[in-house]
Amino acid sequence: MRRTSIVLIICGALFLAGAGAWSTMAVSRLVKFPLSTDSTLQYTGHFVTYVNAHTGATLAQPTSAALTVDRTIKAVPSESSSSTAIVTEQIALHYAGTTAHETNVYAIDRTSMCNVANARACTFAPGNPYPAAGSYYVTLPMNIKPGVTQMNIWKPETGTTYPLEALPSGAQPSSLDGLKVAWFSGTLPMTPVAPYERTALAQRGLPMTITPASVEAKLSAAGISVPALTAALTPKLTPTQLHEVATVLATPVALHYYAFGSGLVAANTRTGAIIELKGVIDGIAVAPETSGLHTLIAVMAAHPTVKGVPAALAALRSLAAAPPQKVYELQYTQTPASIAAMVSTANSQLRQISIVTYYVPIGMAVLGLLLLLGGIVIRLRRRRMLTAMALPTPRLVTPSSEAPTSGRRVA
Repeated sequence: MRRTSIVLIICGALFLAGAGAWSTMAVSRLVKFPLSTDSTLQYTGHFVTYVNAHTGATLAQPTSAALTVDRTIKAVPSESSSSTAIVTEQIALHYAGTTAHETNVYAIDRTSMCNVANARACTFAPGNPYPAAGSYYVTLPMNIKPGVTQMNIWKPETGTTYPLEALPSGAQPSSLDGLKVAWFSGTLPMTPVAPYERTALAQRGLPMTITPASVEAKLSAAGISVPALTAALTPKLTPTQLHEVATVLATPVALHYYAFGSGLVAANTRTGAIIELKGVIDGIAVAPETSGLHTLIAVMAAHPTVKGVPAALAALRSLAAAPPQKVYELQYTQTPASIAAMVSTANSQLRQISIVTYYVPIGMAVLGLLLLLGGIVIRLRRRRMLTAMALPTPRLVTPSSEAPTSGRRVA
């Protein structure tokens, strides 16, 4: 009994200590980005075009085509580690009878969920820059506080980040299919695209320059007659100025492309899993290189009295200051079936987190207490038994019939 009680007490103490150690150490090591991640998401909406993709001319009315976006996010366990998850993202855009593909590879800190520097990570293709360290994309951080948490989101097309702002509580539903979520709003202002995105746009048929004839047509549309203006200025210009003007008018103009966008994001507050993307606008805009326009402005500004120059200066300055022209927009929202699938995935993760965070340490603590109490009870019973055995046994004395009397006989 003595050995049994000691064993039970020691085991109970070990289980109680293990429960405490599990809560403080094991949970942080086990509750992290799952390497079993393999999700296929779908979004639907419209592909809206604002300019002629080949000529760059603005359309009188934007055109719209049905858009479907298929997105697969999959962890690669064989390339991941206990601290870093390698995750691939495959995107397919289906619109107007065409399909465009995009591939990204992310390296994610499995505890903070931030992107981290890693040779395996890349945007579009190996060799391109990897997502900015400290930004988010595949998932958001765990334990989000609704209306409080803010973070930077990676934008592959620009190779930069933009802020994701928490919406105040009540601005959007606080749950999706019973799953608690926090909502965020993100806006990407007009930002120059990265070189690899420019290459991708060229492969899709978008022009990288506009011809001198197209430039003259644009100036004509702005009220500037190039032949008339040239004839009026020629007698006034020096040979150097004439050469500058001729060079500008004869050189194709480079086009600069920009990405812009906005949208809403709902993420589960406990796991950080992105459950829904809503009202997303993902667009591309274009603007011509303005150095040539500024050269023309500088030359003409020196001759303000020449006929037509004041009007031409006003038109040229307006063109030079014009914002980028929208080329196209992807306008989409996550499908209900895709949202339901993400809710199911998040609930599965929550169950696993509950097992690791609550059930295992509580079970260990309860078992430890039972063993400890059992050992104490056995020890107390043993003490009582030993105490009872140590007490002297009471001796019973009975009168004997042969015992001597007082010495006097009774007559």
